[in-house]
Amino acid sequence: MRAHKKKLEIIANDFLNQTGLKPNNSNREFMNTLIIFQVALMDKMYDNQDYDKMDLDNRIKMCVNCGEELRKLIHTYTGLDTHNFNDFL
Repeated sequence: MRAHKKKLEIIANDFLNQTGLKPNNSNREFMNTLIIFQVALMDKMYDNQDYDKMDLDNRIKMCVNCGEELRKLIHTYTGLDTHNFNDFL
């Protein structure tokens, strides 16, 4: 897998330098940010599962649960349903 360390650092610093300004992200930009977050979250969850020597069935359950909880969190606080792709085109 390709590393995006420098690109992510540039993007993160750009967000941090907006000091108090609302970024006015479109739904598409929000989804792109969410995809980056989900990839990072799943990567760290995998590390945690390895550390705990979790079996495959429990890994799958944890991943599904994480996705469902994340979807609920996003819908609760933004009103957006990540399963409705047309909202993000």
